[in-house]
Amino acid sequence: MTRGEIFTEETMTRPLFEELTGDHAREDEWSGPHGFAIGGMMQANTASLAEEYFAAANELVDAIKEKRVADYQVGNAALFLYRHSCELILKAAMPASKRTHDLTGLTDRFVEIAKEKYRQDVPSWIVRRMKELAAIDPNSTAFRYGSYGTPIDAGDAPIEFEAYVSLSHLQAAMLALNTALVSAVAEIRMGRHGPAL
Repeated sequence: MTRGEIFTEETMTRPLFEELTGDHAREDEWSGPHGFAIGGMMQANTASLAEEYFAAANELVDAIKEKRVADYQVGNAALFLYRHSCELILKAAMPASKRTHDLTGLTDRFVEIAKEKYRQDVPSWIVRRMKELAAIDPNSTAFRYGSYGTPIDAGDAPIEFEAYVSLSHLQAAMLALNTALVSAVAEIRMGRHGPAL
């Protein structure tokens, strides 16, 4: 694209957030005009946002696997989206909104809620996976800003290696984690015990 095609009057001055009108109506999600509504009747909640972030992470990983984008160009973005999805799922289970990004604290609180209110044990693999994410990115800054600093593992020891992330394993592991957490949160939000995770 030329600079003239990039810097048009519309791209520089048209508002990003426009009032929703009948001009935006469409038959289904695949027909035009392509766009989405926010607020009002389309107000997202914590659980629905978690699913949006999870879907976006999967789309990025699929784009890498299909060679539409290089892995190094969107790897941190995919990791951030997966991590944030997990954080929001945990927050959806909390009785009150938590203004924290502390994944270890949220995981511990989730385990407490499951045990105290629902007499359910969160499987150890879920706790381990959440704390594995927290060890690399405890407060949601590493994947967003690239500020890994000196991450710590669960034993409080520095991680002194370059980490490799297998895309197929990442996607499969996050699907398993997402499926388990979404199921557990649905049970918690419905206020019943349900089957063990």
